Amino acid sequence: MRAPTQPLTEQLVPNALLQTLLDASQTGIVHLRPLYAAERPAEVIDLAYVRLNPAAQRLLGLPEFPVGTLLTLAPQDAALVAFYSAAFASEQAEYYDYQPTPLGERLYVAAQRDGELLVASLTAVPAPAADPALVLPPTLAQQILGQTVTAVCVVQSPEYRLSYANLAFEKLFPGRQLVGSTVAEALPEVPQPNLELLLRHLGQTGGSFFGPDVRLNLPPVDGRPTQWGYFNFRYQAYQASGQPSYISISAHDVTRQVLARQQREQQRAEWQRLFEQAPVAMAVLRGPEHLIELVNPAMCALWDRSAEQVLELPLFEALPETNEPLTKAILTDVLATGKARTTHERLGPAKATPADKGYWSFGYYPLQESEGQVTGIAVVALDISAQLRDRHQVQELNAELSTLNEELLTANEELHANNTELEQAQMELWQLNRNLETRVLEGVRAARAARDEAERQRRRLANFFQQVPAAICVLDGPTMVYELVNTDYQRLLPGRTMLGRPLLEALPELANSLIWQTLQQVYQTGEPHEEIGVRVPLARHEGGPLEDFYLHYVQQARYDEHGQIDGVLMFMLNITEQIEAHRRAEKLQAEILATIQRRAQERETFYQVFEQTSALVALMWGPEHRFEYVNHSFQQLFAGRHLHHRPLAEALPELVAQGVPNLLDRVYSTGEPYHGTELPFSIIEPDGHSRKTVYFNFTYQAYLEEGQPRGIAVFAYDVTEQVSARQAVVASAQQAQDLAHSLLVANEQLTRTNTDLDNFIYTASHDLKAPIANIEGLLLLLRKQLPTEARQAGLVPRVLTMMQGAIERFQLTIAQLTDLAKLQHAYTQPAEEVDLPAVVEAVRLDLAPLLEETHAELLVNLDGCATVSFAPQHLRSIVYNLLSNALKYRHPDRTPVVQLRCHHQGPAAVLEVQDNGLGLTPEQQRKLFAMFRRLHDHVAGSGVGLYMVKRMIENAGGSITVQSEPDVGSTFTVTFPT
Repeated sequence: MRAPTQPLTEQLVPNALLQTLLDASQTGIVHLRPLYAAERPAEVIDLAYVRLNPAAQRLLGLPEFPVGTLLTLAPQDAALVAFYSAAFASEQAEYYDYQPTPLGERLYVAAQRDGELLVASLTAVPAPAADPALVLPPTLAQQILGQTVTAVCVVQSPEYRLSYANLAFEKLFPGRQLVGSTVAEALPEVPQPNLELLLRHLGQTGGSFFGPDVRLNLPPVDGRPTQWGYFNFRYQAYQASGQPSYISISAHDVTRQVLARQQREQQRAEWQRLFEQAPVAMAVLRGPEHLIELVNPAMCALWDRSAEQVLELPLFEALPETNEPLTKAILTDVLATGKARTTHERLGPAKATPADKGYWSFGYYPLQESEGQVTGIAVVALDISAQLRDRHQVQELNAELSTLNEELLTANEELHANNTELEQAQMELWQLNRNLETRVLEGVRAARAARDEAERQRRRLANFFQQVPAAICVLDGPTMVYELVNTDYQRLLPGRTMLGRPLLEALPELANSLIWQTLQQVYQTGEPHEEIGVRVPLARHEGGPLEDFYLHYVQQARYDEHGQIDGVLMFMLNITEQIEAHRRAEKLQAEILATIQRRAQERETFYQVFEQTSALVALMWGPEHRFEYVNHSFQQLFAGRHLHHRPLAEALPELVAQGVPNLLDRVYSTGEPYHGTELPFSIIEPDGHSRKTVYFNFTYQAYLEEGQPRGIAVFAYDVTEQVSARQAVVASAQQAQDLAHSLLVANEQLTRTNTDLDNFIYTASHDLKAPIANIEGLLLLLRKQLPTEARQAGLVPRVLTMMQGAIERFQLTIAQLTDLAKLQHAYTQPAEEVDLPAVVEAVRLDLAPLLEETHAELLVNLDGCATVSFAPQHLRSIVYNLLSNALKYRHPDRTPVVQLRCHHQGPAAVLEVQDNGLGLTPEQQRKLFAMFRRLHDHVAGSGVGLYMVKRMIENAGGSITVQSEPDVGSTFTVTFPT
């Protein structure tokens, strides 16, 4: 199909001369633009008027720029549309003898394609004199007009009285005497001055007039209120004896078409607004060239481009930095297979520094037409930096502990080399960012969409929201009425009816929940809100039990056309499985924290701990799973077998047929842990012939070095007694009493085992103190023994300082583990009535040196709380931590003033500690109660003080909050349980 860069006429004559020729021509010239079917882009279904020259306006009775298409303005001209469609497809000049016009003429039509438009010339040919034998009798003509569905009447000049009205016209104005009445008497609903002026003009000139989409108020019928509709009106003057004496008025009802068009335009505007206000980065790519069809502000911010810079451009042209093999392969695969793909990338705005860039999860989802054909791709980007930071923190702790097991001198030399490489990489990354900042894309392609394509785009946008892999809903008004619920949102709660209902009516369990509170906040302030990992109890079905869901949601205010908030959009991900997996991983991490040490001395220390536990512990090395270590309990299970330094398949061949090597291979290759519960194993007895079946709860955990698997740690608990007891109950009800006793013994053993595991971290941290103390002593002795010249030579001062820093970090890690172990043992203290003033006075005496050193003023008001119900030791720890923090983080430019007060709020006692210290930013407040999180480095600490305070208060059923402002101070509020 040819597509010249400019129309043929503009290549031949200047525009000014062309306009003059068109205006003076007696031949009607019409420019038309084809309109295509949304499902079949190659099929022309109608044509839109672009422009008519004066001659064409007189012949067709239309203005220069008609509003509408051929079929909407003249539905009876389907044959003419078919002719124009054929001429556009053939690209050759085509000719058509059109039906006579109301003026008694017929039109000779010639049409030819010009680029993406169609040019038609209209030549009026006087109609031949009619054969009297072929002229319809007047009565027959009236019968035909009387049965047509188009309302028709005839007005006679000069008084403009109705001389004829067919049945369809009379139905519009029932009960009226139309024939013989003037237009003003018969049609009072039509503005009379305008109508009479039009009729007088047509009577004088003998022309015609067309009025499209005219709204007309119709008279009430049978007591019903006044109705209205939209009509296409055509007025045509007829001559008798050479003078215009009659004017026909025809009205075609187009109410359904106009309302449908208005509804489509309104729906398209609503979907476009939802798309633009979505806080999740989204874009729509169309076709094999991946033209950027839609993009919201969040994606523009991620790309560091404006919408005008990228819309209607191919992706790789608008964003050259994405033109790499992986992205091409993913987009090609999604279009070819129709299957969604996801990737994880470190990305951010082009002008952001490396430290500001975050991790993003990109989802590529196919967009299908009604026939199922994939024609586009929806791209959704979610910021997953927070989840990855948690995972990286655990990995970095393992890497740091592993590094300390290497020779100190070698580790420091490697650290120096790595720092050099890191600095070089940072310089290269900085230079790359500078280069990216200088690249500016030119060329903006204006997006033009025809009115008839609005419905197709609306369906695509609706289809996109339904296919987005997140739960999305739109809540309307202050009562949060469900206006839109996508498929994933309904799938989350399949048995709940939500559409059209207020949120608290549809989901009453959300009353007083965090979700409801933040929705109210977003609706009132317009500020978006995000929560990650929030626990929300919900019932999947009406009247069903509540289940705990962990949700990651974003709430975004929705604005109407006047800029006022009229609702809230909520994007939600169900991350319950990820939260539970993360908790299991943390628990397993605590159990195997120290089992992977490489050096003999530290490894032996941990092995001694393992030797004392009743659990089965083994460490296997390499892909062949060679036994590196087994504890006493593990060796007892395979008494008489030699296990050390032998592959599992060779040392324990009976486990091969039971699939154990396959499980180990999977853990070794993927790095993902495997948990087994009450799984049976057939073990060969020491005599080498008989077998016994034992049951275990076990965990296989991969050991990684520099991100690569090196071995597998095995933790197993013998639950044969419990399983056997349960099987015995099923087998014989008569053994119930004996089984109860066996279960009691087994539970006691499990309690002892759990106690051993609770003490594991404390024991491990305690046993590590001696080796690190020895290393610190050796370093001190080395400083004393080295001559002064040697201590100052080359890298010696820096190496000694780095060694001392490594020792201090390891000591701080041990201290943190000890604090956590203490917190685990302190949960069971009972609550009792405690004299609060006495506790505060005791803490004040403990802090007296610090109060004197800082010249602080401590103001205490406990008149409203003589006693509180709480564990005494925990209460003292809470007061001590809050007061000591207020003194330690004082402002350097003013005297510390600390206020401690207590009052009752209903039945609950509320304790407040207010200071005028450094204060906290909103970002710091969100991290304040996190474990191992220290927000100021000028004061020593373990980073677990406020974490332990929050745990003690919340475990007892209370709460703690903070309000703070930088350089003003902070207020901690503790609400004790009732």
